Amino acid sequence: MTSVSAPHLKQSLKTDAEISRFLKENGVLFTRWPTPPAVKPLLGRGVLTPEEQQQIMQAYRPQLDVERKERGYIQADIVVLSPQTPNLEAMLAKFDKTHYHDDDEVRFIIDGEGTFGFEPEGKPSFSITVTTGDYIIVPAKTWHWFTLTSSRAIKAMRLFKDMSGWTPHYKHPPAQ
Repeated sequence: MTSVSAPHLKQSLKTDAEISRFLKENGVLFTRWPTPPAVKPLLGRGVLTPEEQQQIMQAYRPQLDVERKERGYIQADIVVLSPQTPNLEAMLAKFDKTHYHDDDEVRFIIDGEGTFGFEPEGKPSFSITVTTGDYIIVPAKTWHWFTLTSSRAIKAMRLFKDMSGWTPHYKHPPAQ
């Protein structure tokens, strides 16, 4: 279940309206996309074939076309992380430290769950656990981090204006 946690709120936000309003106040866009019937049989799997990934991209073509026209996201791919993913912990270690990107970080959660944490300038930190159907846009230059929940599994569509703007810039660079 999607929820926002922030110590200063003294409670978790759980309804889509509460979450969307809070995130918008903090510069982050959040909405939900319904799961098309063609995608439902692919949920719960640890891996996806290239053909299945294409099937998912095609099922979400209407939403992707809107994002391309309205926000300029011209590239998309799918990342699948699960306990079977080689070097999962090393991969996650690149993103679980506070960083920002020169471009928006856009994620649509096809299946599974993960947590984004935010450290806004001059405001209290907060986090959101994203789940199946969540669409989130972390604006460029927003301090954040990401990790998987205890399920250790997520399928997410990533949208880009330009993949070169997606290099992480760390607040405290990780040890080499």
